[in-house]
Amino acid sequence: MSIISTSLDYKSAAIDVRERFSYTSTRIREILRSIKAADGVSGAVLLCTCNRTELYISGENIENLNPALLLCQLSGVGDHNLLMPLFSIRYDSEAIFHLMEVACGLQSMVFFEDQIITQVKYAAAIAREEKTIDSTLETLFRLGITAAKKAKTEIKIKAVPTSAAESAITELSKKYCFSEKRVLVIGNGEIGRLCCKKLIELGADVTITLRKYKHGDIIVPIGCSTISYDEREEFLSSSDVVISATTSPHFTITCDMVEKLERRPELFVDLALPRDIEPGISQIPGVESYNLDRFYTDFSVLNQKEVSEIKEIIHHYNLQFEKWKNYHRKARLVNNMNRINVNY
Repeated sequence: MSIISTSLDYKSAAIDVRERFSYTSTRIREILRSIKAADGVSGAVLLCTCNRTELYISGENIENLNPALLLCQLSGVGDHNLLMPLFSIRYDSEAIFHLMEVACGLQSMVFFEDQIITQVKYAAAIAREEKTIDSTLETLFRLGITAAKKAKTEIKIKAVPTSAAESAITELSKKYCFSEKRVLVIGNGEIGRLCCKKLIELGADVTITLRKYKHGDIIVPIGCSTISYDEREEFLSSSDVVISATTSPHFTITCDMVEKLERRPELFVDLALPRDIEPGISQIPGVESYNLDRFYTDFSVLNQKEVSEIKEIIHHYNLQFEKWKNYHRKARLVNNMNRINVNY
């Protein structure tokens, strides 16, 4: 049983390329089913976050399978010859170690971030629901998540934000004073709520959009005002800063919305992939615009000792996976021999 993976991330590709490989959960399920139907494929898991898209495939005789080309084809990308060099392809032990590094946050834009463990769990859960995860990938992802939890519990790193939201607000606050600024946060997901919390700590007047309200279903950060998502355009002229972090497949803020305003927000921050804020907004006079790629800082250089300790944990769980593989390889051999003896 072999494992092949391919990855496209913030190190290899700009945000306009990455968003072409950003999928809704429905599309992820469709892609997984298509891959699972390919010859020789036993299992498939697709990990898709703001900063990376990674495909893991297991099976027999899949060495000649090109997972990057497969992703391009299933994504309807016509110029795949130009994009293929941006993908990394890994085989067996390299793919296994990489997944564990990803789960532990060593490959994240926000070093050692908290959210990646949940995202890896979610990728495995979708594959489980679609019955595209086999025992090999199930074991790999389980051990990767276990390694990440152990690293989070035992390793303390220095001066690193815990999320993309905290990283973005922290970086912006170095040159922009949020105190008493009116900030509109579009999106009431985890990233939006984390932004609100940090902004309130900095003294901002924060309003967050809600798409719907059901008691016990939506959490409104303490200290935030709320408006309906559909009211966002009318609220722009009274905002100093707009931050958008939704899962919408369409722009939440367009150039047309901003250009016609007499009073415009001075700062737009897009923390979504695919992007929420139309890129052309950065060309409007008097407006600054940032996306995810503007907030990368390599904090691993400040934590070399801690990185080594995390890799020791990964090495331990890598060995656990190899032991599991060897046990099941021997078990299959015994079963095959038993079947041969029965036939005789």
